[in-house]
Amino acid sequence: MRVTSHCVNHPSKEAGQRCRSCRKWLCDACFQRFRGRVYCGRKCQTIGTVRDGIDQAMTYARRPLHPVWVIAAVAGASALLLSAVGIKVAELVEVSRSIESSRPIIDKQVEISADIVASEDGLRIESTGPPGTRVLLLRDGRPIEVVTLDDEGHASSEDLDLSSVEGPLRIVPLTSEGLELTLPTPTATPEPSPTATPRPTPVPRTDSRMVPTPLVAPPVLQLVQDAGPRIAITFDGNASTNRTAELLDLLQQHDLEVTIFVTGRFIERYPSIIRRAVLSGHEIGNHTYSHPHLTTYAKNRRHRLLPEVTKKRLQDELRRTEEAFVKATGHSMQPLWRAPYGEENRALRGWALEMGYLHVRWSSLEGASLDSHDWVADEHSLLYKSSRRIMERLLQFPKLEGGIILMHMATEREEPPWHELPVFLDAIEERGLEPTTVTRLLEASPIWSKWLRRAEERHRQVNGD
Repeated sequence: MRVTSHCVNHPSKEAGQRCRSCRKWLCDACFQRFRGRVYCGRKCQTIGTVRDGIDQAMTYARRPLHPVWVIAAVAGASALLLSAVGIKVAELVEVSRSIESSRPIIDKQVEISADIVASEDGLRIESTGPPGTRVLLLRDGRPIEVVTLDDEGHASSEDLDLSSVEGPLRIVPLTSEGLELTLPTPTATPEPSPTATPRPTPVPRTDSRMVPTPLVAPPVLQLVQDAGPRIAITFDGNASTNRTAELLDLLQQHDLEVTIFVTGRFIERYPSIIRRAVLSGHEIGNHTYSHPHLTTYAKNRRHRLLPEVTKKRLQDELRRTEEAFVKATGHSMQPLWRAPYGEENRALRGWALEMGYLHVRWSSLEGASLDSHDWVADEHSLLYKSSRRIMERLLQFPKLEGGIILMHMATEREEPPWHELPVFLDAIEERGLEPTTVTRLLEASPIWSKWLRRAEERHRQVNGD
């Protein structure tokens, strides 16, 4: 059986290839082949090529060959390594000369932002801008690194490791007038010499086209593997409440509390349904206000931001939904959100976290998914499955522990898709699994509980709780 996972750049897209150097999963649009090997980019390709040369040299060294061949193999590997270093140095020199002569790296003026953040591996730079933009990192006027923003317009934190860098830094995406960032002051700073002239503190310079904004995006939340024998059941609500009352009755009969993601329009149209759900113990998450498409996935199967989707647009959608919920219930929503149609990327997750919302997908693994497809009402569709078949398919998921199930609050079916939900609950109980809400699932996870607390704290700051 072919092993698959999900692409590191496009979480909703199945990946069947892994980079030979960094071992990250890649979809068909993200990998490139070089000499029969799969790589994610030029950096890993160079590393893999050097490793191949060294391995080949070591192989020849173990054989009883003439020393001339061994020397030739080592020399070839060394020449290849020097060539790779030379290419990198040439690139830095070329860009540095462009900066010194105040010539733009690219012609058009675009907006780019950057921020220094702390991570488990040390300090890193998070930057975002138009895809393909080249970004130069400078210290004391000397180039340190050059990276290229990926398809989503972000610089990989692995390419901007600042663990060993001290002092003022500058990010120069376009011209000599770059964006200057200052690293946090160390806890222990040596006192200056009495005879030394004090060095003025650098003043950050911000170009009108480059407004620095924090963009710390959480990872993709779709399978919580360290939360023990628990599984979260979620429902989405958008436009209709057809048979929703029956669903709430069923959940109440089985004393089951779930997570419900609803749009602002749903709350405004059906406030009584929302109040009943809250009183029954269900937690309510944000599903945006108008349920818009956010990425180009429906057009090209890639999660690139649509032209009209901006940080302000997304945050307005989340804010309006929160306001509608507070008006209907008098309480704040949970600090959780789910993108319509599952269309999300790193930028969207970061923008939402600034508002106090942690994005929640549904689980997918090895080509399988906990998306029930219960919204399909046409019996002739290939995606259509009866209620019993839906539950059987969910139970066949490779790893139910820590899983997140997606269902919907309304249906146009004659027999509601949740009709066999009690059968599913009995089956997971026999396996020792506890059905729960997303919040309780995350609280049980040492990894995700930190992201949840971060979202909760930011949610309180934004909404004044």
